[in-house]
Order: sequence, then structure tokens, then C-alpha cells
Amino acid sequence: MNKINLDEKFAAFSEHWRPKIIAALNGQEIKLVKVQGEFPWHHHEHEDEFFMVWRGRFRVEFRDHVVVLEPGECVVVPRRGTSHLRRRRGGDFMLRAGRHAQHRQCAGYDL
Repeated sequence: MNKINLDEKFAAFSEHWRPKIIAALNGQEIKLVKVQGEFPWHHHEHEDEFFMVWRGRFRVEFRDHVVVLEPGECVVVPRRGTSHLRRRRGGDFMLRAGRHAQHRQCAGYDL
């Protein structure tokens, strides 16, 4: 068991909207992602999504309201058709958690 330094992990990659797995537990993956611009409207039928801002500001738009997250704040987007749009608002580092992607083989962590 080793500690994970998030600043070091974020410094290890530069791609936007390409989550990097840093840990896994109980069938869930903890991912880091750098965001820029907008990720289009979409929804997930079978899994919830968790977003937590590490640095910057992040906006999640739903059909009926908007949630703006500051560092240290988080939101859970429920499954079953909850449409949402994600936008970068002046920041770019966040944590994301979700079920292990069953459509790919995970031989380890990305970072």
C-alpha cells in the first residue's frame, strides 16, 4: 500500500477528456481527468458517475439545472438516462469514479 500524490499523477499526462486510472476498489475505478471545452450531451443507463474537482472549476449541465463545482466539491450523476453535459470553466483537474469498464481488460493502472 502506497500513498498516491494527485499533483504528481496529474503532471504525468496532458491529454484532455482521457481519464487515467490511479486506483481500483470494490469494482470501482478512481480516475483522474483533465478537461477542456465541452463534452457533449450524453447519459449512462447502467452506472452512476461521480465527479470531484481537484483544481479549477467545473460545470455539469442537466436538462433542468446547472451544477458548478469548485475545488473540493463533488456531484453524483445518477444512471438511467440522466442526460448531462460537461464543461470546463477556468480549471482543468478532477477526479472521477465509476464501475470498472467491463468492455476492456485492465492489466493495471494507467498511471
